[in-house]
Amino acid sequence: MARRLSILAAMCLSACSDEYQLPPLEAVDASLTPPGADASFDAQPDVADAARPVEAGVDAAFAPSKFDVNHLLGTGQSLSVGYAGTPTLSTTQPFDNLRFVTGVIAGGSGLTSFVPLTEAGTETLSSSLANFVRAGAAHRMLVSAHGVSGIAYSGIKKGTTAYANGLAQVSAAKALCTSQKLTYVVRGVTNVHGESDHLAGNTAYASNLAQWQQDYETDVRAITAQTEPVPMFHTQMSSWTKYGQATSAIPAQQLMATVGSGGKLVLVGAKYHLPYAPDGVHLTNQGYRQMGEDYAKAYRRVVLEGQRWEPLRPTSVTRNANVIRIVFAVPSPPVAFDTSRVAPAAHMGFEYTDASGSPPAIASVALDGPDAVKIVLASTPTGANKRVRYAFTGVPGASAGPMTGPRGNLRDSDATPSPHGYSLYNWAVHFDEAVQ
Repeated sequence: MARRLSILAAMCLSACSDEYQLPPLEAVDASLTPPGADASFDAQPDVADAARPVEAGVDAAFAPSKFDVNHLLGTGQSLSVGYAGTPTLSTTQPFDNLRFVTGVIAGGSGLTSFVPLTEAGTETLSSSLANFVRAGAAHRMLVSAHGVSGIAYSGIKKGTTAYANGLAQVSAAKALCTSQKLTYVVRGVTNVHGESDHLAGNTAYASNLAQWQQDYETDVRAITAQTEPVPMFHTQMSSWTKYGQATSAIPAQQLMATVGSGGKLVLVGAKYHLPYAPDGVHLTNQGYRQMGEDYAKAYRRVVLEGQRWEPLRPTSVTRNANVIRIVFAVPSPPVAFDTSRVAPAAHMGFEYTDASGSPPAIASVALDGPDAVKIVLASTPTGANKRVRYAFTGVPGASAGPMTGPRGNLRDSDATPSPHGYSLYNWAVHFDEAVQ
């Protein structure tokens, strides 16, 4: 191992300043349960919509394993490449994480060496994700992005230039590691996407996500010969109001695809709690860095701990007369209402509707234990197609984000420390669920 580390150090030093010293993995805590991880978390197997069953337990293919270089690819549209995330924040590398010499947004050519991971031009989620993971485990990361701004799934899926660039990054990384006698694996794909498919009215986005992940896993394994899975980590879009619409079908499809994926699609959460840029669609530099830490928590749960990550999402919705009870998968109980970090939304973000034309109003919303919310309606509903929604309807034209966008006030009590002082609570996802 010492010989491998010295070779990699020499390789990096040849491409960067003589002052950079690659620390050995043994100098960092080698525990596969980083500080702040909730090892007792157990995903709830029950689901509100029977058409979207979730598999209980953990896929054995996600058992923890160790490699010298752990590669994480990044795809999506503008939020995946840090659009508007200036000035750059992550300008030094505190550990031994890596990028290609061509940059975090690496492209498909010139991938001739690794250098220490830093951001340039714009802040992406990459550095904060890798550094957050590396701070608590002997797990050196290589990150490289190949997303394209303003592009729908059809322009970035298998068969496109962007997708080919991602595979070129895998091939180059594999060759570099093999030549240096370093073990190498692709750990997954981060995806920040959905806005263009919202605008296109894509009703097949859930199946697109499933195919996308499957294509990456198949094609990456053909290059690396790895047996480890290649999950796709993604977040819901939370900015549809800025495009002029009150609602969007995309977040519900992102949730639906995740629940039915057997753990291969990992929904980190929504994005309404993050700081947005003045354009109301993209994040600030701080927003991208915080989003990277949100992704990092899910990554370490899946990759380092071999457990299923569940966002704060509904697992059952039941009704007794005019009372609706929603039980949630809660990463770190108990749930709480928070109107300081996210501006108060009507009824804490919850809505009720049905096909009656005049559904009863919500009389009250209250917490009901460590993992549930109780909604009391003004009267017993009689209409068909009863639905409960959360962070679902916004004001057309409003900027996304915690003050004005489509949002809700329900979060968990995750106390995971952030190296940059962010509150890393998990906020409830956007959802539209049938009432049983």
